[in-house]
Amino acid sequence: MTMWADNIKFVKDIIDSQYHKIDHAVAEIKETSEALQKNAKCRKSSERFIVALRTLELVQPSDIKQHLGTITSDLHEKEKEALETEANAKLTNRTEALEKAKKLSAKLKICGYNY
Repeated sequence: MTMWADNIKFVKDIIDSQYHKIDHAVAEIKETSEALQKNAKCRKSSERFIVALRTLELVQPSDIKQHLGTITSDLHEKEKEALETEANAKLTNRTEALEKAKKLSAKLKICGYNY
C-alpha cells in the first residue's frame, strides 16, 4: 500500500470507531429507556442512560463529515455514495436517539440531565 492508502485506512478506522460509538449508545438508550419506563427510580438504568446520552452528544457530526470528506475526495462515485449513505444513516440514528432520549429525560426528570 502507498502512504496515502494507509492514511485513508487510518481515517476510515476513525470514522468506523465513531459509528461504533453511535450504534452502541443508540442501543443502550433503547434498552435503558424501556427499563426506565418500567421503573424510573432505577439508578443503574438511569446512569447507563445518562452515559449513553452523553456519548451521543460527544460524537460530533462535523468531525465525521470532515473525515469523510478527506477520504471521499479520491474515491470513485459508487464508493463515495456508499460511504455518504452510511454516514447519513448513522447521523440520522444519532439525531433521532438524542431527541427521544431528551424527551424521556425531561418526562422522567432523570437526575443530572433535564432539558
